[in-house]
Amino acid sequence: MKRRFLFFSVGLFILTMGVALIIKAGLGASAWDALAVGESNMFNITVGTAVIINGIVLIALNAIIMKKKPDVLAAATIFVIGFLIDFWLEIILSTFAPEALVSQLIALALGILTVGLGVAIYLQAKFPASPMDTLMVAIHTRFGLNLRNSRLISEGFALSLAFLFQGDIGVGTILVTVLLGFVVQFFFPIFERLFEKESMGKAAVPAE
Repeated sequence: MKRRFLFFSVGLFILTMGVALIIKAGLGASAWDALAVGESNMFNITVGTAVIINGIVLIALNAIIMKKKPDVLAAATIFVIGFLIDFWLEIILSTFAPEALVSQLIALALGILTVGLGVAIYLQAKFPASPMDTLMVAIHTRFGLNLRNSRLISEGFALSLAFLFQGDIGVGTILVTVLLGFVVQFFFPIFERLFEKESMGKAAVPAE
């Protein structure tokens, strides 16, 4: 359990740093983060607070779609994510504001790599995923659609809301959507082997 919690915590810490870098790049964020930025500007709240509110709403929506009780543990995940996003945006990267296009692209690229790395690490813990990721699974399970179409519906829903709330939509939104899956796919097996290796190492230690 300690190892799982370590992977979960480190993964979310890295993931949220990547989210902050993408937002700070100013070229457009992922659909859900673009929505949170729009809500932040419109209602004068922090991006992390908007993420938490959206997550709670999605937990309820996922429960309705799946006809199950709301996932309380998923709420804990989204609270941690929201808090860490504000930590990066409001404290660590508060003065980071790249203006040159090259600097913005570098920040965007680093953000995508970092988010993918964080996702690959935190998924090893097999703790409840964020409500945003769970929505795709809920659509897939409830309506029998494949994961690709379920993701398109989920992302399309978020993107529509982001337009409505004048969110942070731009070329970065497209690049994150297209590239993030490849980054996660690259890093996931690396940390999966590391996680399993540590698990086998722990199991091999004889009890005294």
